[in-house]
Amino acid sequence: MQYALDKKFKKSPKIKTLSKGKKSLTVKKLKAKKRYYVRVRAYYKQDGQKYYGKWSPARSVVTKK
Repeated sequence: MQYALDKKFKKSPKIKTLSKGKKSLTVKKLKAKKRYYVRVRAYYKQDGQKYYGKWSPARSVVTKK
């Protein structure tokens, strides 16, 4: 999962990885009353190498106070 304050994910995007079997992720310590953009992609490992899928369309989320 990747999130950023920038819609194009150019200015300091942050990346979080979900553990195997997890279906949700909570991100803490975000700035209050800001619009964050979030996108996800899948990957798998084969022979010690990671293969990535395409990024999902970005969704926007506004944080609370």
